[in-house]
Amino acid sequence: MALDLKVGILNNKASIIITENTGDYNAVSNITGWGAPNPAYTNPPVTAIALNIYYPGSTVTSVPEIDLLPTSYFTSADRAYDLTSSLTLQDGVWKYIVSYTISSVVYSVTKYALRDNDIKCKIGQLALGDMTSNNYEEVKITYDKMVQAFECEEYVLAQELYEEINDMLTDCTPYSSNCNC
Repeated sequence: MALDLKVGILNNKASIIITENTGDYNAVSNITGWGAPNPAYTNPPVTAIALNIYYPGSTVTSVPEIDLLPTSYFTSADRAYDLTSSLTLQDGVWKYIVSYTISSVVYSVTKYALRDNDIKCKIGQLALGDMTSNNYEEVKITYDKMVQAFECEEYVLAQELYEEINDMLTDCTPYSSNCNC
């Protein structure tokens, strides 16, 4: 069986960490992992690992390409790298493209991640407020739709719903808990 590259994204409150989740080859539990009969997780055959990041709502690369080959993503036992110093943390649907050059052939993995740390707190503040006047239910239903859209790989729709929720929570409307109109 051929190598099956897997990438993970951890969205912590104050950080974003990318993980290499392919794992090592095991004839019983991971036949698509790194190592014989598949390519080894060494340099060579892996000669480059490039990461392109797209901020929520963006269709162009948002930060300069990151070379993951000399980082802890490739060199450490935990195969993880903290991206936080390279990024501005924000909520929404993120897109990551990791390109591995293995024996002179480029393989790409696209990964999407929904970051919703700040918006969940804002929705929680609504729930703790006067729910007879702040339309919490409509915001929460739209949030649930956003999560469902993301889980169904409807990434554009999920981002649109995020923006709708954000507008609800920042405009001077019944949804906003901080409206001083």
